[in-house]
Amino acid sequence: MYFRSLRYFVAVYEELSFSAASKRCFVAQPSISASVHQLEEDLDCTLFIRHSKGVTPTPDGEALYPRACKVLSEVDEIRHLFRETTPSFPMRLAIMPFLPGDRVSFIVKELINLVDGLDLTLVDLNEPSDARIISITQRQPDEAFHKLWVDHYVLAMPRNHQLSTLDDIPLEALDGTAFISRKPCDIDEAWHFAVAERGLQLITRATVKTEEYALDLVAAGLGVSIVPSQSTRHREDILVRNVSNVELKRIIGFAYDKQRPVAPELLQAITQAQLRFSG
Repeated sequence: MYFRSLRYFVAVYEELSFSAASKRCFVAQPSISASVHQLEEDLDCTLFIRHSKGVTPTPDGEALYPRACKVLSEVDEIRHLFRETTPSFPMRLAIMPFLPGDRVSFIVKELINLVDGLDLTLVDLNEPSDARIISITQRQPDEAFHKLWVDHYVLAMPRNHQLSTLDDIPLEALDGTAFISRKPCDIDEAWHFAVAERGLQLITRATVKTEEYALDLVAAGLGVSIVPSQSTRHREDILVRNVSNVELKRIIGFAYDKQRPVAPELLQAITQAQLRFSG
C-alpha cells in the first residue's frame, strides 16, 4: 500500500468524483482510478460504488477515510520534522481551467523540486497571483510569456457519425451538421471566421462551458465539436478526426509580471517543461 494511493482515495472521497479528484490532484484520471483500484485489491474490499453522477463511498470506504487522513497527517509531520529549514518563497500560481492534469502536475512538481523553500498556492484565474499558466490570448501587455506547448484542435464526433469513415474531414463536409459549441473558447473567433468564410451553416444543438461537457454530449450522439487534442485522450466513447483544410491551435505558456525579479530556478523549471512537452 502506498501513501499516494491513500491521497488519491481521500481526494475521491471528498470530491465524490474521479474526474474532480484528478483535477484537484493534477493527475490524469486513469492514474487516480488505477491507484484506487490497487488500494481496493490490497485491502480486499470495495471502497466506492461507481455510478453516472460520480461515486458513493461504501461502508468500507467510510471506515477507511478517517484512518487514511490520520496516516497522511502523520506522514506530513514526519517529513516536516526532518526537512531542513529554508527561507520561505511564497508563490501564487493561477491556472486556466481544463488543462491536461498530467502536464500541470509535471510543472508543479518541477517548481517544487527546483525552487528551494517554495510555498506554492494554486489559485483560479480570477484571483490575485504571481504567475499564471494561460493561453497566449489571455496574456496581458505587462506580462512576460514563455511558451510551454501547443494544443492543436481536432474534430470530436460520435462513433457512428456519417463522416466517421473519413480520416481527415474537410471543413465543407460539416455544412448542416449538428454542432456542440463552447464558450469561452480560445479559437472561437478563428473558427467562426473559417465557417463564415466558406458560407457554411452549422446546427448548434448546445453551448457548454467545458471541453468535458462538450465531449460527453458528443459521445451521446448530439453532434460534433472542435476541442483541443489533449482533452480527447483516454476517451474511448468518441472518434477524433483532423480537419484537413484549416489549422486551429492555442499556445499555452507561463506568464508573469515583466517588472518582477524571477528566480533562476523558476526559469529552469519552465525550461524542463518546454523540453518535456516539445515532442
